[in-house]
Parts: sequence; structure tokens; C-alpha cells
Amino acid sequence: MSFDDPGDQRFRPDDGCPLFSERLEEHLVAVLKGQAPNRGQFCGHCYTPVSRDASVCANCGEDARTGRKPVDAVPREIAYVLQAQRKTESRWVNGFAYLGLLIATVGGIALVLAVPLFKERLLYATIAYAFILLVGGRVLAGILGGYFGDRIGFNRARRATVAVWEQWLIERDQAPASGDSREQAREA
Repeated sequence: MSFDDPGDQRFRPDDGCPLFSERLEEHLVAVLKGQAPNRGQFCGHCYTPVSRDASVCANCGEDARTGRKPVDAVPREIAYVLQAQRKTESRWVNGFAYLGLLIATVGGIALVLAVPLFKERLLYATIAYAFILLVGGRVLAGILGGYFGDRIGFNRARRATVAVWEQWLIERDQAPASGDSREQAREA
């Protein structure tokens, strides 16, 4: 696929929450795995990594000249939000995938027990059950986990992320007075 192909673009929810840009997510995953330090230059609003000479964040459009100044580390709470989001998504995807395997297992047994030919010929029953279990389990796990579980998990995790983000904004916007006084004390 080319970069102009819309199928090659990452899904960007339209819920007003700029978390998590692809760059921020990659950075936080590396930090959480211990592969990178939580240092650099990040947008003061959405914490997406930005270059030292960038004045406007490419992710959220925050202008560092008139809005929040860039920060040198992503707050720990934001990394925890990503962890919680990924855990929620993972639980839904895996839960639906296991449901698909369970349906294939029980459905295969029910089919083998219900068909009279399989009652008389154990070899045919075993082959049919193995086929149903392998193919049906793979297909149902993929459809249920990969499609339904992914959609439901993403939506639930995203709602929780948006709620935490909105609370974070309230708390962060109330804190600048104390943060500014600490900066002024350091400069003095």
C-alpha cells in the first residue's frame, strides 16, 4: 500500500481527546519496556514528541508560542492511561477469541454426536472434529476476537481514556500556579 492509501492510515477517533498519537504511543511503549528514557521534547498539551524547533504540534495543533510550552518528559499518569487502555482492549479481544474457540469446541462435539455416521465410525468423527476445531476455532476466534472484541474493547477503552483525559485536563489546568511558582523559585 502507498502512504496515500486511506487503508494505510491509522484510525483517529473524533472524540476530542488527542491521546494517543502514533508517535506518543510508540515512545511510551518503549519507555514502559525499558527500551527508552522518558526524556525529550513533548507537546505541552497532548505530549506527542515534537522537535526542538517545532512551534506547533502536528498532532493537536497546540502553538507553543501562545499555548502550553513543551515539556521534557511525559507525565507518568499518561503512561498509565496507555497501559490501562491496552489492557482493556486486550481483555476484550482475548475474551472474544476464547469464546470463538469455545463455540468451535462445543459445536464440534455437538455435531459429531448428532450425526449418525460419526457414531458408527470413530475415525470419521475424529477427522471431522479435528477439522471443525482447527478451522472453526481459527475462524471464529479471528472473527469474534479480531473484529467484535477489537471494536468493543477499543470503544470501551477509549471512553475510559477520554474520561481520564478530561479529568487530567481539569487537574493540570488548576495546577499551573503552583508549577509556575516552583519555576520562578528555581530561576531566582
